[in-house]
Amino acid sequence: MATIRIAIIGAGMAGLKAASTFHRVGINVTVFEKSRGTGGRLATRRTKFGDFNHGTQYVTALNPDFKAFLHQAENRKAARNWNPNLHRGALAHLHMPSQSITDGNAAKDIWYQGAPQMNKLITPLLAPFEICKQHRIIRIETAGPRNFVLHDDMDGEFGPFDGVIVTAPAPQSAELLQPLAARFDPIADVEMAPCWAVMIAFAKPLPTAFDAMIHPDPAISWAARSGDHRHLIHKPSPDLWVLHASPEWSRDNLEEDKERIASRLLDKLREASGAKLPDVVFINTHRWRYARTIKPLGKSHLSGMNGRVIAAGDWCLGARVEAAWRSGKCAAHAMIETLIG
Repeated sequence: MATIRIAIIGAGMAGLKAASTFHRVGINVTVFEKSRGTGGRLATRRTKFGDFNHGTQYVTALNPDFKAFLHQAENRKAARNWNPNLHRGALAHLHMPSQSITDGNAAKDIWYQGAPQMNKLITPLLAPFEICKQHRIIRIETAGPRNFVLHDDMDGEFGPFDGVIVTAPAPQSAELLQPLAARFDPIADVEMAPCWAVMIAFAKPLPTAFDAMIHPDPAISWAARSGDHRHLIHKPSPDLWVLHASPEWSRDNLEEDKERIASRLLDKLREASGAKLPDVVFINTHRWRYARTIKPLGKSHLSGMNGRVIAAGDWCLGARVEAAWRSGKCAAHAMIETLIG
């Protein structure tokens, strides 16, 4: 079994869940990631002002196995319950004193964040398998009926591999897989939306009675403190916030200049609050080109090439981290069944 070699493209939740599944049964697996880090949209931006969770803001669980995974992460100090005071709709009472903050997001589901940063949530999945970072795979080449060779954008060549699982966003997966087989054409029907994220450090804490806001403005779908709100009264400055633009606004402004995006969304927050915001000591942006699944594939994964090439990711089942975890698990089990029965 140790002679079987699997390649996984993407080191987000789906890719790492698949990789850890292979590793546990003794299959050799190599993960290729285009970025410098792992976790995908479970992302954290480190700055001299503090850490911003600028991608996925929280995780919930419906599946019992995924709940068990989150409990495992909690036990390893890689996850914590997040219970912010939540406000829905247009901003209100911005000037209420911070002492009025109370715990409770009034959500039906338990919310989790990675600890101490969001990208630590993948910790239980990491094992001594190889992760090749900063390798953007641009082509999968067949090398005989049962082998595949990967090519990156720096003329690197890797393989041969007995199987490949692609966990990139749907449009990028389609580019890699549709040239291999018509079986992967349905990926083109998946719809994903972008998201502009703005990271702001205010010189002083915002005097809000809430720490997370859903749809405070038509252009902003989410705004929240990036960090633990429970000790806000004694919180040292600066106060870190993350804004996520709505899918519609992000799509309409996808190619806008980053500085312009930051300025416009800060203005939107100011307009929605009707208040004078504290001085800004740091502001930056990140464009998530494929941030949210609007129309999923409708199944856990998509197989082709006699089950030796599989597409997986959150876009298969829906816009949840849990969907990525389930997709990666199902893809790995499907390939194990193909290769070793």
